[in-house]
Amino acid sequence: MNLWDFLYKYFGEAGKSLLKTYRNIEEGIRKSGLHIYPPVYASLILFITLIVSMTFTIAIVVLLLKGYIWLLPFIIPIPFLIFVFMVHLPSLIASNRAGAIEGEFPYTTAYLSTMVMSGLSPYVAFERLLRASKILTKSVEIVQRFILLTKVLGKDPLTGFIMLADRTPSTSVRDLLTGFVTTVRAGGDVVDYLNKKARLMFSEILVKMKIAADRLGGLLESYLAVSLLSLISLLVMYYVSVSFAGVVAFGLGLGSLFLVIYILLPFISGLVIYLADLIQYKESWIDYRPYLFFGSFTIPAIIVTSIFGIVLYNVLPDGNPLKESFIVKGLYIALTTSARLVNAPEYLYPSTALAVSMIIFTLPAALYTYYVMREHKLIFGLTRFLRDLVEVRKTGLSPERAIVELSSRDYGIFSKYLRRIAMQLNLGIPLRRIIEDLLDKIMVWRAKVLLFTMTDTIEVGGGTIETLENLAWFAESVEAIDNEMKRSMRTLLIVPYMGAILSAVTVIMLTVYMGSVAGLVPGFAAAYTNAALITLPAVIINNYFMGLVAGKVSGGSVAEGFKHCVILNLITLVAIATTAFIKPPTVTPI
Repeated sequence: MNLWDFLYKYFGEAGKSLLKTYRNIEEGIRKSGLHIYPPVYASLILFITLIVSMTFTIAIVVLLLKGYIWLLPFIIPIPFLIFVFMVHLPSLIASNRAGAIEGEFPYTTAYLSTMVMSGLSPYVAFERLLRASKILTKSVEIVQRFILLTKVLGKDPLTGFIMLADRTPSTSVRDLLTGFVTTVRAGGDVVDYLNKKARLMFSEILVKMKIAADRLGGLLESYLAVSLLSLISLLVMYYVSVSFAGVVAFGLGLGSLFLVIYILLPFISGLVIYLADLIQYKESWIDYRPYLFFGSFTIPAIIVTSIFGIVLYNVLPDGNPLKESFIVKGLYIALTTSARLVNAPEYLYPSTALAVSMIIFTLPAALYTYYVMREHKLIFGLTRFLRDLVEVRKTGLSPERAIVELSSRDYGIFSKYLRRIAMQLNLGIPLRRIIEDLLDKIMVWRAKVLLFTMTDTIEVGGGTIETLENLAWFAESVEAIDNEMKRSMRTLLIVPYMGAILSAVTVIMLTVYMGSVAGLVPGFAAAYTNAALITLPAVIINNYFMGLVAGKVSGGSVAEGFKHCVILNLITLVAIATTAFIKPPTVTPI
């Protein structure tokens, strides 16, 4: 007896009762693509909840015996939260699946429209999507289920489309399939329906981008207010309570401050990045190369440098052999050279070292991201090529001959690929084989979709002027989407920059000024110096996260924020350099 049989045997009846109470479970499973019987999943929920409840009951008893009563409010809700999470998990998976399909399906609809205009029946064009298994991956899953319903289970195509519409979590897919069935049954023009539906989807993307820009603006304003005010106000309170502990009655503990500036504020930045990702339009494909470079080089290098060049030097006592070693001491001196040159206070040295370390090791990631994103400009040259292909095709040349004639023109980054296509066409190699080899070399997903559609258009319908004109329009719509994204999101860049610059300049200037004041009071300078050593690196870390936020909201990806991280940390170093001009106040004896 396997696990599923065990669960259904002993928890099946209770699971069916749970399904009657939470009807969203069955619908979520159907739309999420999970291959599991709903009563079995409900039985799994009850089984996991029972095990977790028993485990935490024992933990609560142990905590009561040990006297850790203050932990009970955090532990008691956990079984209930796990139950709620398991109940809504299928719906969450379905929502995530819907988002992936929504980003891809406008291009799928454009492909279907072009294929039907080329002379294929809608059913054959739909099944032909299987050729794009490496490009339109989410759409291919829908096609595979359609083939299962029609070829294996014997359903007629219209019934198959209705069943697909009922199971899909995507509103766009549901509207397209149900509208197609209605058009066929009413005897309407299927070609015109698909063409208008595809154009409507691209127009809706532009509208969604403008709405997303407004929502992101409100989100960033809230983010700026929370991060800036909390950072500045809490640091001021802590500095006052530390520097003048003998005079000021109130105070802020280091533990509370550490929780806010080192954990809560970075968490809020990560949450803003996640919310921005939900709001923004995004494609179903992500280029992971910058993130792999950042995760394999930048993050480990910053961590290792911070441990050996900052933490060990400031934690180890004087005279320790490790502290006096060439690696630890030499690295610390090298990272703090800029602060030493401007005679900055010593409590700014760790922050300077951290900022320099982040700049040095993030700069290669920023340059690599620029190199990778430069390839994405391929889409602009491809769009101009498709428009020129339509015009040259009007002269009567065959599609293959028109491609060869256009290979001498300049289409930017796409030119090198076009010349390779033309050379292989002159050698007699079929266009299908050429494009299939080229798709393995091109990383830009939208370019792959357009080239694949162009090849099928030429192969199926001979590349008529009407179908190529339709394809060129879709390519221009893709370019318009890219331009609109940059135009609407670029203005949002100023918000995280304002927050980072204000927090860095204000906190650093205030810290140095209060440090000069505390130095005038006997016994307070040492306590203030230790407080500044602990808290100031948080400003560097939060500015780094603000750079990532800036990249996400302005460029649509976190990788675009690497360059902003470098710029903001450079601005922080400039703020540290200006502290040399801050002089302590003059105290006149009474």
